[in-house]
Amino acid sequence: MFRSKVVLNGHAGPIYAASWDGRFLYSSSGDKYVTRWDLAASLQDSSFTVKLEHAAYVIEAKQDCCFIGCTDGTLLAIDTQQKNILWEHNFFGNAWFSLLMDTDQNWLIAGDSEGNLLVLDPKSGKRILHLPLAAGKIRTIVRKDSRCFVSTQLIGVLVFSCDTWNEIASWEPNELGSNALYVDETASRIITAGRDAHIVINSPDYEILKRIPAHYQAIYKLIAVGNQFVTASLDKTMKVWNSDFSKVEQRIELKEGGHNRSVNGVVLIDQQTFASYGDDKKLIVWQKESPISWSDN
Repeated sequence: MFRSKVVLNGHAGPIYAASWDGRFLYSSSGDKYVTRWDLAASLQDSSFTVKLEHAAYVIEAKQDCCFIGCTDGTLLAIDTQQKNILWEHNFFGNAWFSLLMDTDQNWLIAGDSEGNLLVLDPKSGKRILHLPLAAGKIRTIVRKDSRCFVSTQLIGVLVFSCDTWNEIASWEPNELGSNALYVDETASRIITAGRDAHIVINSPDYEILKRIPAHYQAIYKLIAVGNQFVTASLDKTMKVWNSDFSKVEQRIELKEGGHNRSVNGVVLIDQQTFASYGDDKKLIVWQKESPISWSDN
């Protein structure tokens, strides 16, 4: 069972995104601030605060950088050590909905509300590639080996070759787009979840194998924590699933110390720990009852 270990309060608006860089947890909110939290001390790190002109729906913290995608189309990179802006651009004027820092290729991959997919140099912000997909919101970007999975609002999940950026496959596992996608190579499957409140198990060849009604309302995030999976939903709940999604092993709602409004996401801390965040302005850190230390990671 997962238990609430820390409740982090400090934001004055709904929390839209969070990212873990291996040491700190970063969060962005409707209050137009990006903040970071020291989980070992269970405190906000007051030495790092970014005040934005517009709120950010997505952030990505990796390799001493925090990348921030704002609702007005501004995309910026913050050096988290020196605490200065490395670069700032506004390419299209559309809200950003997804960011992925690909450390293997040294790419920052970004998707916006109108289906623009960008590949950038993370140090300079220089544009490497632009694919105008015209597919509505890009909610999720996942890179696995030589493939890049891009989940769109209007035309399903697109799969691109990372070598040529040619489209190699597409399919529609969830109605109205998949908000979450996880490539499970161990079990040879691709797992998606979306606005239709379903988890969908897909084959490596992009065929739908099973549709599982999972929540009452949209599923925003799905992550693997150890040998379990956790989903977060607009219906104010999180669910912990067993490895084959045949059983809900734990349902987390307000009376279990969870959120009292939409759960906008969950982020992996380690294989026994994750954090959740939502419209109730709270970040909650969850651990299994036999936790490992964050300092061990």
